[in-house]
Amino acid sequence: MVRENGSGLSRGGDERRRRWFPRLTALERPILLLRWLALLLVLILHYFDESEAGVFLPVPIMALGVAAYNGLLLWLMHHVRWLRKPLNSLTIDTIVATAAVYLTGGYHSSFFVLYVFITIGAAFHLELVRTIVVTVGIGLIYVGACYVNPAGLKQPGAQYMLAGKFLLVLIVAILCSLLLEQLRREHQETERERALGQRLQALNDLFRQLNTTLDLDLTLKTVVEAPRTLLGADWTSIALLDENGQTLTAVATAGMEAEPWPVESPALVDQRLADALRTGQPCVLEDSPHCLVGRQAAETGASVVCVPLLLDEKPLGMLGVAYRTHRGLSDEEMTFLQALGQEAALAIRNAHLYERERAQVARLRALEKLQESFVSSVSHELRTPLTCIKTSVDLLQATDSGLSAEQRELIHTIGHHVSRLEALVSDLLEITKLEAGQITLSRQPTNLCHIAERVIQALHPLQERKGQTVSLHCPASLSLVAVDRRRMEQVLTNILSNAIKFTPKQGRIDIQVSETPDEVRVCVSDNGPGIPPEEQSRVFDKFYVITDDRGLSGVGLGLYIARQMVELHGGRIWLESQVGVGSTFCFSVPKGRGGEE
Repeated sequence: MVRENGSGLSRGGDERRRRWFPRLTALERPILLLRWLALLLVLILHYFDESEAGVFLPVPIMALGVAAYNGLLLWLMHHVRWLRKPLNSLTIDTIVATAAVYLTGGYHSSFFVLYVFITIGAAFHLELVRTIVVTVGIGLIYVGACYVNPAGLKQPGAQYMLAGKFLLVLIVAILCSLLLEQLRREHQETERERALGQRLQALNDLFRQLNTTLDLDLTLKTVVEAPRTLLGADWTSIALLDENGQTLTAVATAGMEAEPWPVESPALVDQRLADALRTGQPCVLEDSPHCLVGRQAAETGASVVCVPLLLDEKPLGMLGVAYRTHRGLSDEEMTFLQALGQEAALAIRNAHLYERERAQVARLRALEKLQESFVSSVSHELRTPLTCIKTSVDLLQATDSGLSAEQRELIHTIGHHVSRLEALVSDLLEITKLEAGQITLSRQPTNLCHIAERVIQALHPLQERKGQTVSLHCPASLSLVAVDRRRMEQVLTNILSNAIKFTPKQGRIDIQVSETPDEVRVCVSDNGPGIPPEEQSRVFDKFYVITDDRGLSGVGLGLYIARQMVELHGGRIWLESQVGVGSTFCFSVPKGRGGEE
């Protein structure tokens, strides 16, 4: 409790001290120190002055009066606004110093030192030329005070002393002014480099942020906030041109009301904006166009900077930066705005491309979904009439008595093409299930050699009709793999039937089954025409068809389904082919638990 009361008393005492002795600024502290040093030097020099001519008040008494003046002036400067201006306080200091010199002996008075410190104080606030002018004026006032003092200036020694002091004050003023001017210049350069470094860092952060997003709204919001944060702008906006380049549309604002102006305004209404868009050069206007910065900024703002957004010398729009008061931007600030405008144009272009690409992808996905739905529906609808036709053909073939040879051939042709249509419909339905993720594998430990034997037996009529030789090479012992037997048989059927189709009559087809420590591999080689290198990368694509000189072709679904089924098992499929020599299609299935079983 005592501690709280003590703290409250301490705060009350600090408040009273601040009221009666306000806190000094960074510039007032050295000037106050100079005042007290000047009084100390006056007292020291007084003991070397033995002349009593023209002395109305002793120097110590006058020093006390000047000390009281310093304290009073310090207090008044924080309560009287007029005294806060440097030239006003320097004027009062000059009057006090002149009175002190006149009352304490004129040319030989030690209060001459006050003029030296007054000129040093002037150098803190004024540039070189104005400091010299003020110093010459103070020197003339000093000469006048010495002239009217009873000690006079009739003695040659007095005149020499006065001239020397005048030159000393002038030299001190010049040296201090040059030194402070150099310090100011270095400080400004340091501040400019620091500000430039901050802007560059902020610009890099901004560019990094713009490069990590393709959202147009977020990009525009990031760009319009940057000038307010880094350049102290009161209002910023981005207006983009339409496709015809005749209308500016405000798309993002910062520091404005929600709906400050109409959504669209013709760009060419303001010729200055039209010229800026045409030349690509930024411009500074003393009045704010409604179409760029809005009604609020146009009514209350004093100046606006217009920066065209260019990409490949083509205008995309305009970045508007408005201020409430008249302000001229430095070269660094204008360069920063131009760099921001360039990056904004690039980010806006990328965001537009992304939006366009995303819309295109959405349309393609919708089209693909519609296509899949169409294929599935048509395939299901085709199965019923195909089943009826196949049943009718089978009945006709079972009761072929009384049919001529030509009629039996026609029935056989109908049956053959119905089988082809059934296979095509099955493939289409299989693709629909694959792409919809509706295929479920029923894995069982399986010997792939047995699968190959069944496939060869099933396709024997096809290869026998063409007089082809199909050879199967299996190792003495083969690891079992966990596969869906029906699906794996479908894979090998598609590959082998493709080989039989493109291998010429009396050709040779070899099926090689082998294994490695990690997988079981099946390769089907033929001595057909081979596949050109430029087409090999596409043979497993959906609906991709290779035709040869004999006009053999399919619909491009068999190898695509084979690839999907192999990859569904976690395996891989590939092709090796040489034109005129033949082709080898291989696929592999990982052993996994199936190998252990």
